[in-house]
Amino acid sequence: MIDNLDLQKEDVLVDLGGGTGMYSKDILKQVELENPVILVDPFQEMLAHARGDERLECVQMDALSFSAQPRGYDKVLMKEAVHHVDDRPRLFENLHTRLSDEGALLLVHVPPDLDYPLFEKALERARHWHADPDELQEQLLEAGFEVEREGLDLRHRMPKKDYFRMVEAQYMSVLSSFSDEGLEEGLEEMAETYAATDVLEFIDHFDFIVGRMS
Repeated sequence: MIDNLDLQKEDVLVDLGGGTGMYSKDILKQVELENPVILVDPFQEMLAHARGDERLECVQMDALSFSAQPRGYDKVLMKEAVHHVDDRPRLFENLHTRLSDEGALLLVHVPPDLDYPLFEKALERARHWHADPDELQEQLLEAGFEVEREGLDLRHRMPKKDYFRMVEAQYMSVLSSFSDEGLEEGLEEMAETYAATDVLEFIDHFDFIVGRMS
């Protein structure tokens, strides 16, 4: 993410939809930014984990509303957050207006088609839940950005019981859309599907889409 943003010490960075600030904090371990990271999230419960850190400016606001605010910045990171924004063309147009001449917007997210050992209803719902990377690229171009795109595959191997606990804890936002009963049924389906193995292996694919000021 640091490389794709070409993050410099003097940059003003916005972590848009940054939740608890976990990625901002990791970035700050590697790049000593001269300005506080602007951490934006609509939920006070998430920002509460970041308040008190003087390196972070916490802003409780949704991404679209923030993008319309009259302030400038150099780099914007959206890590697995863009799919929560309904009016993405307007978001990208707003950010293009606010970014500095050498600015950049980085979208990092998983694609609609997942290669995860989930239950079928979750995989199907993800196809409509996550943003389509081709559509994101086109919307960025229409907003005036120059676009670069690459992918990153991470291979995972973990005990089945650990992954099942992650699913039960709704580690992906799409899982939070299921009722307790629906999640329990899904876990039962997974238990049947993967009954013959104690270790799950799968690939985690991330799209990195960078919009640069043209």
